[in-house]
Amino acid sequence: MLNRISILVISILFFGLFQLGGAVSFLSDKALDVLFLLRGPVEPSQEIIIIGVDEESLDALGAWPFPRKYHAKLLKSLTSARAIGFDILFSEPTDQDALFSTAIKSSPPVILAAAYNYQNHILLPVPSVSGYSGIGHIEIVLSRDGIVREARPFQHTGYAPLPTFASAILKGAGIDVKQNIDAPIVINHYGPEISFLYLSYIDVMEGKIPKDFFKNRFVLIGVKALGIGDYHITPFSTKYPTPGVEIQATILNNLVDNNPLQRMSLVSWLFMISVCAISFLIWPGKGIRINLIINFSLISILIISSFFLFRMSLFLDPVPAFLFMGLSFGVYLAMEQFWIAKSIFGEMKRLDLQIEKRLQRVYTNSPTQFFNLQPAPGTTRGIKRHLTHLQAGVKVLSLQQHFIENLLQEELLPLILWEKYSADVIIANTPFNTFWKTHFPEQSQLPKLNQFIHLLEKNNPDGEDSNTDVASFLQNDTDIPAIDIGLTTQGKQKYYRITMQLFEVEDILFSGVLAILTDVTEIKELERLKDKIVSIVSHELKLPLTVILGYGEMLAESLKDEQKQYIDEICSQTKRLNRLIEDFLDVARIEHDRQEIRRLPLDLLTLIQEAKNAVLIPAEKKSIELLTQLPFRATPLIGDYSLLLQAIINLLDNALKFSPKGTKVTISLVEEIEQFTLCVSDQGPGVPEESRNKIFETFNRGKHELTVEGFGLGLSFVKQVVLKHHGEIWLAPKASKGSRFCITLAKNSTT
Repeated sequence: MLNRISILVISILFFGLFQLGGAVSFLSDKALDVLFLLRGPVEPSQEIIIIGVDEESLDALGAWPFPRKYHAKLLKSLTSARAIGFDILFSEPTDQDALFSTAIKSSPPVILAAAYNYQNHILLPVPSVSGYSGIGHIEIVLSRDGIVREARPFQHTGYAPLPTFASAILKGAGIDVKQNIDAPIVINHYGPEISFLYLSYIDVMEGKIPKDFFKNRFVLIGVKALGIGDYHITPFSTKYPTPGVEIQATILNNLVDNNPLQRMSLVSWLFMISVCAISFLIWPGKGIRINLIINFSLISILIISSFFLFRMSLFLDPVPAFLFMGLSFGVYLAMEQFWIAKSIFGEMKRLDLQIEKRLQRVYTNSPTQFFNLQPAPGTTRGIKRHLTHLQAGVKVLSLQQHFIENLLQEELLPLILWEKYSADVIIANTPFNTFWKTHFPEQSQLPKLNQFIHLLEKNNPDGEDSNTDVASFLQNDTDIPAIDIGLTTQGKQKYYRITMQLFEVEDILFSGVLAILTDVTEIKELERLKDKIVSIVSHELKLPLTVILGYGEMLAESLKDEQKQYIDEICSQTKRLNRLIEDFLDVARIEHDRQEIRRLPLDLLTLIQEAKNAVLIPAEKKSIELLTQLPFRATPLIGDYSLLLQAIINLLDNALKFSPKGTKVTISLVEEIEQFTLCVSDQGPGVPEESRNKIFETFNRGKHELTVEGFGLGLSFVKQVVLKHHGEIWLAPKASKGSRFCITLAKNSTT
């Protein structure tokens, strides 16, 4: 309870300081300006006309102030007006006052203006000017920022209160206006400068405006020219300030329409009382998130209410309640944090007693440059000492946590972690220790990072130095590609694949290098066995097949009928097997880098045309039309002509296989800044969804391919050729009919 009362008391004190310092009124004024801008300009009354002394009038009639004979002449054009107000001071006598007074007496009700001078003396019309119906003051209230937002309803002159200029005009027109003598008028501005109907002084005086135009209208006469200086800033002011006569017209319009802004002070205080109730009854029992939702809801209601009420000329000031809520919630949070901090400090002391002894044992196995239990001089007691111990414990646990996570993710393979900059070994698991003792028994200690890198470069399985620049990878903070090494122990050759990656722990600023070792001896043996099989296929099978095919073709010439059909089938299957061997060898040579890539400039358009010619006969047999969409010219491409030709032929052959008779196959080429994109489209059944991800794998044949002759090597060959040219191959998204295979080839693939 005491805590809740203290929150209210402190909040009220802070709010009082803001009130005394003027911050509340300043923010309220800004809120009023924002509401004006959100509401936007509105159309003022057409009953009010402003006759402005503008630059054209000054050019025609001379310097300001004008001789009063011009005002007398002006009044002759305003005989049909309802009332006339001069927003001009006539505090000095002239020899034309009699002429001016005569014109006033024969005109509709004329109201003259009064104002205070810099010596705080009221400037009333001189006695030599007579015949007017009343006097009104033109005093307005300038806020601290110089913006006009209010006007005084009455001005005390020492004799009797002087009403506003607008009130005097209405009274002269026979309209009674009731105003609070003490409450200021909050001006309801209609828009930016020149919102009212403006007429030029010289145009009206010279009779260019018909007299009937002013019939039953209020006419205000004042200065519009910038050089005279009767200008003020309003919430709507943008490029130019607003003439003083327009501000008087705005006040007059407010009184005519009975829509000056009314302050809803009582409602604003009710919102503040609601904030007090919420802070006292609700905040202490709810979490911060719920309290924020409650506060946001109340603020939203306040802002939305202010906006809609303002459109009805009611000003609900949201600032006091909004500011008081912010102060109260800030104090509440501060006190909550204070009590939380006090609880944390007590818990910290308790934990410190438990962690101090346990941390000593962990600390002896940890790098001293990261985990130092000794507090700084002068901090052996208090919170800094506790924080030193806790931070050291967090660092130790954080490093161990990250290491264990990596350890478990890699299924307990040989692992070793170095500190990146010192190259010292931090942690090595048991499998790595076993590996090291087995292959390097003469080494009594685990290798530092630089020693391990030297080991990689020295034990390349091909007998050459590794071409992987490990040092540059470490400097650029990027992971290192897997490196294979070969080691001989007791006459047995073992192969390991080393994966190295950066190991960062940001919260303790630890940077290390983690190495993971995988035994790939069996994989290497399988690769060697595969090479032997390829060699056997290449040398031991091709010769017998060639002999079988030769004798078969000779027999076919001497046989007839069924016997000829049998031998033709033998020849056909022999050719098919021979083609399988050739395709298999092509793919194997490229996959194992045994195929020499000749990188020379070539004309891609010529290559495409040659590929098209190579498949013309199979296309004609199926009545398939081969279409091309090629540019007129193409820049040279660096690549292997023979391999690319065979790859494009494979794509076309694949399209012809799966295209029905009488359809079309299209080959297109698009040249871009750094690459070519070549696509082959057909109108076949397309590739099933379940086969799309495996279509480029060796010996993979899709669902529809089972009824078509082939071995599943053509697209695999194309993929290997494209990869060797640093390009990409993909199957375009499935359309309603057919397939579309595309490849990109870099223009300069010299590496």
